[in-house]
Amino acid sequence: MGFLNRAVGRTAAVALAVALGACASNESKEDVEPVDLVDFAPSVQLREVWSADVGSIDEKRYAMLQPGLADGKLIAASSDGEVTAFDRSSGRPQWETDLDIELSGGVGVGLGIAVVVDYRGRAVALDLRNGAQLWTYQVSGEVVSAPAIGSSVVVLQTVDGKLVGLDASSGEELWSQTTTLPVLTLRGTAAPVISGGLVIAGLDNGKLVALDARDGITRWEQRVAIPQGSAELERVVDIDGSPVVRGDLVFAASYQGRVVALSKENGRGLWARDASTNHSVAVGGGHVYLSGASGSVYAYNVGAGQIAWSNNELLRRELSGPAYFQDVVIVGDLEGYLHVLDPSSGQFIGREEVDNDSIRIPMLVDGDLLFVLSDDGKLVALTLARS
Repeated sequence: MGFLNRAVGRTAAVALAVALGACASNESKEDVEPVDLVDFAPSVQLREVWSADVGSIDEKRYAMLQPGLADGKLIAASSDGEVTAFDRSSGRPQWETDLDIELSGGVGVGLGIAVVVDYRGRAVALDLRNGAQLWTYQVSGEVVSAPAIGSSVVVLQTVDGKLVGLDASSGEELWSQTTTLPVLTLRGTAAPVISGGLVIAGLDNGKLVALDARDGITRWEQRVAIPQGSAELERVVDIDGSPVVRGDLVFAASYQGRVVALSKENGRGLWARDASTNHSVAVGGGHVYLSGASGSVYAYNVGAGQIAWSNNELLRRELSGPAYFQDVVIVGDLEGYLHVLDPSSGQFIGREEVDNDSIRIPMLVDGDLLFVLSDDGKLVALTLARS
């Protein structure tokens, strides 16, 4: 879980984060440490195709530098400002650009460009062909998620509640929309997505909004989570995982709130279930998969939202969001393990240690390859083999 933001300053935010992350003093040591991994007989294996070192990722400030994939290239960035394009299949470097800035958000790809953002809110667009810098834009707030690119626009979401639409060719601002933030929020923001001319974004107030990509006008707004309780900690309901669009449905989940399925056309709710996560969900095989804030993994029926199964054997292992890959479910953890789950039962069917540092950044699925980036900057392309 990311740490917390509060309007009164970072010191209070960090103190509150410690309070939120700590358990009650009368709990046993076993109740606060990650559970030990259980043994099982694997039936699938994740095999490394290629790997590379892209530079370290600033986990403490919750940089969310998810790689982007376009035109046969995988674009990865480090917090030190190095942006590298790799051949998607072989891992051979295609170009490298050193921006000499501290990157916090990215990598957004599409329309022939890759866009990254630094901690001061400066967005930089690079040519996908050769890494040449095309334009820059200064947004008012910090960005710690990937920009969305599509429908001729680049959309940035800031930690201070603003959505900004830029012309993808020039970087000129086309529109902006500001949301009033709650008193207390998690550190981080959901990366917006663009689908069918709509910008769909999860907000720190627990709402999901759809804007027209051309002019930023709100097309619909739907509340995913309703703040509960009297204490501000209890009322944190951020949506920090990107919405997932499948056909005419949008799936999203919030912290201390719900997981929902909505109509992409008008935001009408199809179903909602209580849940708590700060990651995106994954969809596939007739289910919606969610890594809970406690470390449990859940599967919900796509059509009606009933819980199909839950796996509680990874508690407190600080799981990544799930990925649906080659008909299996995969989650990463704080020790660099990837856990492979059967999508019909939730049972473990495989495990692979890809690094000794945490896997927090969302994984990327593309056909027969799964791309994983750890917090120490190890980028790995994997394929799935069945016994």
